[in-house]
Amino acid sequence: MKKGYGIFTAICIIGILIMSTGSAMAVSNWLSGGGNVTVVVGSNSAGLYTASHASTDATYALGSSEGMASGDFVTFTLTGGAVFTGGTPLTATVLTTPGATTSSTGALVMMTGSGAAGSTEAKFRATQTITTPQGIKFNCGSAVFNLSGLVSGSSVDYLLSISNAAGTVITSNASYQAGTIAVYPFSALPLVRVVNTVKTATLDVMSVPAYTRFENNLLYGGTETNGLNISGPKDLAIVFGAATTIPATPLSAKKIVVTLSGVFAGISKITCVSFTGCDATGSTTGGTTGQFLINAAKTEAYATYIGTWDNVTPILMAPNFYVDGTTVQVVRQFTAKVETLADANYLANTWMAPTLNYKLARNGTFFSANSLGPLNNIKISDLSGNVPTGGAKVLISAWDAAGTRLAEASGVTDILVQNHSTVTISGAGFAARFVGTPMKYEVAIQSTTATLSNIKKDPVTGGITSTVYVPTASGGGAL
Repeated sequence: MKKGYGIFTAICIIGILIMSTGSAMAVSNWLSGGGNVTVVVGSNSAGLYTASHASTDATYALGSSEGMASGDFVTFTLTGGAVFTGGTPLTATVLTTPGATTSSTGALVMMTGSGAAGSTEAKFRATQTITTPQGIKFNCGSAVFNLSGLVSGSSVDYLLSISNAAGTVITSNASYQAGTIAVYPFSALPLVRVVNTVKTATLDVMSVPAYTRFENNLLYGGTETNGLNISGPKDLAIVFGAATTIPATPLSAKKIVVTLSGVFAGISKITCVSFTGCDATGSTTGGTTGQFLINAAKTEAYATYIGTWDNVTPILMAPNFYVDGTTVQVVRQFTAKVETLADANYLANTWMAPTLNYKLARNGTFFSANSLGPLNNIKISDLSGNVPTGGAKVLISAWDAAGTRLAEASGVTDILVQNHSTVTISGAGFAARFVGTPMKYEVAIQSTTATLSNIKKDPVTGGITSTVYVPTASGGGAL
């Protein structure tokens, strides 16, 4: 008897669980509403504080198991970062049928303190029996939502739950998005979207002087096809001026600014697509269409979009560096930052923090030395077998201990390395090529592949040591 009673009890418990939770798995019965409203991330939060659902109410059709007695509860929940404002309250009206105009406005009364500013729930208590099929209409077209907490890619849903006075759940979190309309009430998209691709431009040892031009004797480094791809709102399906976009106006002209940072010595200009040179404030005074404006300190360059920011297709804003053709360029890199300045409907915002965008590299073989004296001999051999006609020049620059670049002595002649041949330069020979006392040397060889040896004689024993350096990539070696 006890065993049979236990089985019977278990079956009863399972039955109760199914009865109390089964309706929570039902298909959502949301029928109407304002469709999807796009929220522009980057908007002034004041403009999102009293946002409405396209001035359209939302209706939920009660299913066969969702009738309520007096004292039962309906809970309306916001998700995705949206909260109530505490201003115009959310109201719930019972319709005689889901699509009817006849309603019972006092059938559902909001609980005290429910739907307060910053909360995500509004809870209503039934004051009368609500039978099925009837509908519940919420005034979602009124200014009741604060959407300033939405982030890019987030979506807001309405969830409806019904429970009886004893707390038993009848319907749990029925989703608006899962209903007939099949869209979220609100979706957040960014004002600006950036795709960054690093471009490397190679300076050529064959240029004269070495590293004053890019490969193929070009003054420009070439455009990266996706160097800095910037998308505006319309590319993200934001339609300004429509009731389904918050805010309804685009970003004003000269409010999106791209900043390049680095050392711009010897850079004559930086071209860009669809942008105009400006200063850090977006002012185009002194700027040129299609070029960045480099500041006087040669540390930053700026460009702005001079139209309203609602472009239909992405803009390839690809920086392309030009050198002046006379300055010896060193290896370095540049970052790009994309930001918007404050506007009537938008906050100042950084869409891409300073990120590597452009690199200057050097080809050929080169090295540096800061301990090169009369006991040293440097041997240089070509490994490429493809040096320029007449031989590969050994290009030497020198600085003294104070960092002053030294002038060449009069009468010095070129040092040339032929295919697969070797030349030897003494430490004294290095020093004799300059006016002053050299401390640091930088040497470039007009050969794509070479090997270098530093041979030093010991002044006491007379023995010699040899250090061999074979460059494997564009870069310097210390001797």
